[in-house]
Amino acid sequence: MKASPLKRYAEVRDKYPREVVLLRSVGCSWGRCPFCDYRHDADRNAARCVGFNREILKSVRGSCNGTLQIIDSASFNELPAGTLFDIVETCARAQIRTLVLEQHWSYRDTLRSVRDTFAAFGVACKFIVGLESFDYGFRETVLKKGMGRVLPEEAGRYFQWANLLCGLEGQTLGMIEADIAEGLRRFERIIVNVFVPNSTPFRRDEALVEAFYRSPLFARLRDSPSAEILDIRSPLAPDTLGGIGYPEAAPVQNRESLCPAGNGI
Repeated sequence: MKASPLKRYAEVRDKYPREVVLLRSVGCSWGRCPFCDYRHDADRNAARCVGFNREILKSVRGSCNGTLQIIDSASFNELPAGTLFDIVETCARAQIRTLVLEQHWSYRDTLRSVRDTFAAFGVACKFIVGLESFDYGFRETVLKKGMGRVLPEEAGRYFQWANLLCGLEGQTLGMIEADIAEGLRRFERIIVNVFVPNSTPFRRDEALVEAFYRSPLFARLRDSPSAEILDIRSPLAPDTLGGIGYPEAAPVQNRESLCPAGNGI
């Protein structure tokens, strides 16, 4: 049976209204995060990639406060040049005034040039880093994020948003609480991705996830305008990012996907 295509466009209407697109890159240059199978959504043929992404971008209408979030199977810088031109054209057509873009930590010194490029077209940029955890040993030894001993305040100087990973075997509730507290101190916004099982050996710790949902921390975060909690498998999670990255035909809850929570960027 042929797999259902992934959902690649959505409107998010709740805490931070925006349109979201899932594009396809030519490949993730880091590509070593062992919990992530998202990077397999790539195409080394740049011309084919450009055509594929162009069709997705046609869905963008500027319908959510002129804000567009672009996700792909790597960093924003790893989209082909033709797609970058198409994004500029999309911003002009749909009157997009804010772009939310994801970059690996290794691209931190390129953020200013990306920001300046879009500013010339009247578009502001916010950048997301896939930090996953402030716990150095867990982040670098287990998750292999390739960020080294970056200080929390240093990450916050470059990026405005951060992805944090929650609910993996090997984490504790204390680790999650510390990560979220630090993230809220250092960033404008955090996205707490509750891990969704995928094709990697990593496992979701259901007892830990349940403890998180029962915690006072979750009660405080649930309606916070500065935090989104993404978990396509649980009705307790307040946010889903419109189901982006999951099969179009699948129900919102209890999905498993090519694209796990925490995308490895």
